[in-house]
Amino acid sequence: MSFLSAEQVLCCIAPGERVTLLLRHAERRHITAQDADHGAHVPLTEKGGEQALAAGKELSVLNGPYFFGSSPVFRCRQTAAFIAEACGASEYAVPEKVAPLQPLAEFYVSDFEEYMRHLREGFYPAICKWVADGRLSGFTPVKEGSEALLKFVLEHSTGNFNVFCTHDAWVVPFLSHFTDVSFNPNRWLNFLSGAAILYKPENPLETAKILPIKFIRDGYLVFSDWEANNKTQV
Repeated sequence: MSFLSAEQVLCCIAPGERVTLLLRHAERRHITAQDADHGAHVPLTEKGGEQALAAGKELSVLNGPYFFGSSPVFRCRQTAAFIAEACGASEYAVPEKVAPLQPLAEFYVSDFEEYMRHLREGFYPAICKWVADGRLSGFTPVKEGSEALLKFVLEHSTGNFNVFCTHDAWVVPFLSHFTDVSFNPNRWLNFLSGAAILYKPENPLETAKILPIKFIRDGYLVFSDWEANNKTQV
């Protein structure tokens, strides 16, 4: 399975189905190794804002009611707000109105210090090893974490159309578990790529269909060998 465009995903929605998107944020500014907050306050670039607005325009055919949530990290709330602005969900059109969902960061981490040790040694290789093996010290097993995350986003999907903006470290294992999209340190998740979850509101977990979706030309980012082995976070 390859990443589908928004248009292709919209064609897959059956009558009576709701839509939830779990997306990586849009393009952000650079995070330095000296950033004590690990990029928590790093905003989107101007291009990133344009990307999110364009995504919202593609989604504007979907009717409310809406729900927009995200990681508490600013660039994720920015991304969600831009999408909301462009698709007509005015009640979420500024970052402060997007619901900050701290648990989005907890489903895949079992021991924070050990988890961060792996990521400092090599962000992409660590995530890929964990996904390939299914488990790694400091990480929650991929299957367990992904199924818990799916349950969480569906329980919080109170609208007809719902958007959750988060980070590649959570979207990569989610897609790897529920679809046959694959990643490696040189072929990573692009900005504004993620999962589209289509489901019946009467029994969401039992009816959920999960499709990989992209809003930029390619659902993947391609890195050189050096970049893949020397970046610690993205």
